[in-house]
Amino acid sequence: MAIERTVSAQPEIDSGKIITFPLGIPGFEKYTRFTIFHKEENGINVYWFESVERPPITLTMVDPTVYGLNYELWLTDEEQKLLGADDPNSIAILLILKKNDQQDSVIGLNANIAGPVIINVKNRIGLQKVILRPNVNVNIAED
Repeated sequence: MAIERTVSAQPEIDSGKIITFPLGIPGFEKYTRFTIFHKEENGINVYWFESVERPPITLTMVDPTVYGLNYELWLTDEEQKLLGADDPNSIAILLILKKNDQQDSVIGLNANIAGPVIINVKNRIGLQKVILRPNVNVNIAED
């Protein structure tokens, strides 16, 4: 199944709901359940995923369209079955944010565009898809 995400196509994700990642998230494989919270600031929705099993583990995520990115993803049969993804409109795509270390030349936040998190918002099942060569369209706002 192909999934293409545009600004208006991102489904709403309910805060306070538990999202289950049956395979875990790379680097956090043994933590499979996360409570999601969100906050809108300056017109941007920011999401926090807090581990149910170990609350100090928190991931900050953002909609890729914040960066002008629209993904075209192909799910394998296994991924589609895991997500229970029959309707592309029930799929949300988020990017994990990472704060640059002080030693980097630019201090700020980076989004992991090669590892989008894909969530079926209807059944609250998710996975992180690692992509070697992301097929991402960049939208540039015209003045």
